[in-house]
Amino acid sequence: MKKIISALLLCCMLLAGSSVNVLANDKEAIHQDDLGTFEQEEFEKLIDKIIEMQKSFPQLDDKEIEKSLDQQKSISDIWGALTPTEKKLVIRYPLSALQVNKAKNIAVNQTEIKFGYNGLGDRSDAFRHGLWNAEMTVLIGAEKAELFATAHEDKDLNGNESDGYSKIEHKNMDLHNNEVGRRIGSDSGNLTEDMLSEKIYNEVMKENTEFVWLHE
Repeated sequence: MKKIISALLLCCMLLAGSSVNVLANDKEAIHQDDLGTFEQEEFEKLIDKIIEMQKSFPQLDDKEIEKSLDQQKSISDIWGALTPTEKKLVIRYPLSALQVNKAKNIAVNQTEIKFGYNGLGDRSDAFRHGLWNAEMTVLIGAEKAELFATAHEDKDLNGNESDGYSKIEHKNMDLHNNEVGRRIGSDSGNLTEDMLSEKIYNEVMKENTEFVWLHE
């Protein structure tokens, strides 16, 4: 009986908040890249909603919260873009998820600065993933960084990406570069955003770099 009442209260709360669009229809709110970044302010609204639900309905487990979020149109653009495993981590570690998105934005922005674009399967892609994981490691630690980075690769592996290489090849490339980035991040806790970006860039540009990519 208590669960039924809680579910009804939860529905009322979510309907009341439906006017707050977690992601506006403005297409510029979403960066078009393989990390799936969102404006930090918009992502914060999703995190605030999750934390509010956890505080207001402590008896609900993660699966019930996830099911409720799946039904909310107001957050469909952000929530729907996450992989199934990412959704579980965002609910379990909402504040860490906020830092993950921050690290994604840093990586995408720094890739634009260093390369002039965000490519797919090339050296800029390797840099982006390396910096994302290095930043995550600094912000939330290597263990959680690995969880979120690996969860992001929980995607359909059938077919090829737009560059002609298979999705499996891209996943293997990303997982490798993620690991290299985390190792660098573990030794870079005192570096600023720009300094860490430069460190990753120098490593990517080395002739004997540990980073890998599929094509130039």
